[in-house]
Amino acid sequence: MTKQAKQQKKKVNNWLKYQKRYAHNKLSIAIALGSFNGILMIAQTAILAYLIDLFIFSNNQTTLSNNQGTNIGNNTNLDAALFSDSTLIIIALIILILCRAALGYFTECYSRRGAMDIKSNIRARLLNRLFQFGPTFTQIKGSAKLTTLLHQGIDSLEDYYAGYLPVIAYCAVIPLAILIAVFPIDWQSGLILLFTAPMVPFFMILIGHKAQRLNEEHWAKLQRMSSHFLDIIQGLTQLKIFNASRREIASVKKISDDYGDETMGILKIAFLSSFVLEFLASISIALVAVILGFRLYYGDVDYVFALWVLLLAPEFYLPFRQLGTQYHAKMAGVTAAEDLVEIMSYPQVNPSLAEKLTKPFTIKLNQTEYAYPERANALSEVTIDFSSHGLYAVIGESGSGKSTLIDMVLGFVQPSSGQVLINDEPLTPENRDNWLRHCGWISQQAQVFYGSLAFNIALSDKYEDKLVIKALEKAGLSSFVQNLELGIESQIGEGGAGLSGGQIQRLALARVFYHQPDVLILDEPTSHLDQHTEQIITSSINAYAENHLVIVIAHRLHTVINAKKIIVLEQGKIIESGTHQVLLNYGGYYAQQVNMGVDS
Repeated sequence: MTKQAKQQKKKVNNWLKYQKRYAHNKLSIAIALGSFNGILMIAQTAILAYLIDLFIFSNNQTTLSNNQGTNIGNNTNLDAALFSDSTLIIIALIILILCRAALGYFTECYSRRGAMDIKSNIRARLLNRLFQFGPTFTQIKGSAKLTTLLHQGIDSLEDYYAGYLPVIAYCAVIPLAILIAVFPIDWQSGLILLFTAPMVPFFMILIGHKAQRLNEEHWAKLQRMSSHFLDIIQGLTQLKIFNASRREIASVKKISDDYGDETMGILKIAFLSSFVLEFLASISIALVAVILGFRLYYGDVDYVFALWVLLLAPEFYLPFRQLGTQYHAKMAGVTAAEDLVEIMSYPQVNPSLAEKLTKPFTIKLNQTEYAYPERANALSEVTIDFSSHGLYAVIGESGSGKSTLIDMVLGFVQPSSGQVLINDEPLTPENRDNWLRHCGWISQQAQVFYGSLAFNIALSDKYEDKLVIKALEKAGLSSFVQNLELGIESQIGEGGAGLSGGQIQRLALARVFYHQPDVLILDEPTSHLDQHTEQIITSSINAYAENHLVIVIAHRLHTVINAKKIIVLEQGKIIESGTHQVLLNYGGYYAQQVNMGVDS
């Protein structure tokens, strides 16, 4: 292992341990209860050893006395005394077993609840980071990878905190408690247990590197499979139209087979390690039994004590065997944590505590440039002024830099040179959240969420019915809602199931009209709409722009002829800007598109 790999491993392990603080009390209680349960087990085995001796060997001694003509009356009294003692001891044993069962239940409850608290906290912090980084970061990392990490990756940490960490503590507490109990009575038996204990952890160290490598490969295959599935679902229509479904089915089968092979590899290692650990534990227990047998034969040890040690031996090695089982859970957690640490290690942006921004707003891009990693400049020397209100249109062919410009205006990307100014103040990651509170954004692929129609508009369980209905009217959805049995309380399926593309787009517009952002940014808001509905929406947007700043990425040029300014981008540069009439008179790219009747 390289020095860098060792440092990364140490960093991941430290991060995992640091997360315990979010459930420190619950995990501490779980470990304390589990450890106490282990100590009670020592008492339980002692009682069992005594009862076995009492019922088996005392009864044999009684039978032998009867055969030799011993006084029957005395034997009867002895039997009565034994019965009385054994009854009390059995009751004590039952109480002890019930207590241990209760302790086991509460131990599991506290450990699982603690693990769930940690998972919930990590998910919240990870989502907060993703919100800070914005959509550009999501695109770079991959939405499927992040989804897998948020779900299965964080879920894999549960067994680490609820299983592996408590067992680590039990490996230190329970064997030590057994040694402390045994050594004062018979140091030789204590030495036998002590010298055989390292066999199990030693084997775990041997298989650790192999198990970690397999878990890393398994996690990589899982992410690849999730990403591929997402691509297929998103492109299902295209794949069907171009008759590529069979190819994708074959591709999915290959990926699934690869994932299955990795899973089987992990299962083989888990089975092998479990078998070896059980074998080593059995050998150790057998060794203890043989040595105790010889010592009993020569009369070097009391029978009850020997039986007690023999009953304790499996419990002595049990934490180590459990550690072997939980070791694979640890590896899975560590593998997922590597991706989590990578994301969480990005510099955290602290929102500015500066005074709230005041409207009306002006947006200025001053000689801004931006380039994606390993790509040419997406924007180059872009200078634009967006005044306090009015409709502004940004047009250009695919790849001209329109989306990057919008991401820069929203603060999701920072220019490599130049500045983005909001009311003459630089837009930075620190004050971006303040800025976004005043912004609204609708992409070409508008998003809807599972829940009621009203929830999708208000994005809250608390809303005003009148405002929701008014927003729906502006978005041209009045007749649609009136035909729904439950009206605005009607439920929307996952991904907008039951809604057309145009209805989803209008629903997103209604959301904007409800919230009334000071700055509205739209990516072709009239796509997927018929001509009549397009006219309604265009009219609503134009009316909204009279008192607000509206920026539209336009593909249908006839929808932005009334724009205050039209900006034409080509290969990341502004080649034209002005009103509809000015650009027509100029006779450049825009005029050519209009004269050709082409929507860019």
